[in-house]
Amino acid sequence: MTERTCVRQQFWQSGRLGTILKARLAVEGIVPGRLRAELIDPGKQTTHQVYVGDARQLSFIPDESVHLVVTSPPYGGLKEYPPSQGQLGNLDSYDEFLAEMDKVLSEWQRILVPGGRVCAVIGDICLSRRRAGRHRILPLPSDIQVRARSHGLDALTPIMWLKVANITLEASRSSRFLGKPYLPGGVVKNDRETIVLLRKPGGYRKPTSDMETRSKIAKEDYFAWFRPMWTDVTGASTKHHPAPYPLEIPRRLIQMYSFVGDIVVDPFGGTGTTAEAAFLCGRNSISVDVQDAYVTSSVSRLQRLLPIPPPPPGAVGAMQGSILGLAAT
Repeated sequence: MTERTCVRQQFWQSGRLGTILKARLAVEGIVPGRLRAELIDPGKQTTHQVYVGDARQLSFIPDESVHLVVTSPPYGGLKEYPPSQGQLGNLDSYDEFLAEMDKVLSEWQRILVPGGRVCAVIGDICLSRRRAGRHRILPLPSDIQVRARSHGLDALTPIMWLKVANITLEASRSSRFLGKPYLPGGVVKNDRETIVLLRKPGGYRKPTSDMETRSKIAKEDYFAWFRPMWTDVTGASTKHHPAPYPLEIPRRLIQMYSFVGDIVVDPFGGTGTTAEAAFLCGRNSISVDVQDAYVTSSVSRLQRLLPIPPPPPGAVGAMQGSILGLAAT
């Protein structure tokens, strides 16, 4: 398989081994991977796969086949996600959540090519005095950076994304103050998220001259993006997902850390924001989420980007230049 060839490997193999693996995953509460759709963009010659699956078990993605992971993991109990098997965002214990994220980090290390990158948009978890007895934060970005080292991933200088509203207040629309206004002892609002940048050790790539030409970043964008703080991107609406990020975030990151034709994976795919960004940037994508409704939204989102109409509802099989396979749900 060449580095510009999209992963097409199905998850389950027939036979006793597949049966044993399915049984083990069920005991561990892990959702087995199931390909929902594979969509082809004939113009950019890219492939986009959407899976119902679990970020802790990406066995349907071969070792060292992915160039970039762009994602936003759940907030470890802060946000309320739709109930489903394997939903890490609804775990009550922060330590339990981190232990499960260790499995995710291990999978990232496995699927990345040497030198491959991770861009993970992560916010501190802010606990209020009303909820937790005293005000404090759980430093999720820092904990992920520290734990990544034990999985063979190097931490790089992160990007601080300063957005309009923080994740604890955007739902309640609380005031700008935390504490008594204009008096000492107030609390600094957490109006930012951290874009954690990780790298799998290995040699640096030698892309072709054509890949370099087609992947070049405009000068003004390069200087604006490769900075330690972004202040020009506002947060996204929470109407369709409890913790979304705007399209501009993955669009930048994909152009910053991958080449045209590369494979980009989002193991917490949500409603398909990263997949859309990869589509627009001429990269292949694999989007994974445990929530069936989000996966359906991702497929619909990608279908709307295709140059020809999607197949009728319930269609299964091949369609020239559009969808190679739309799996039955």
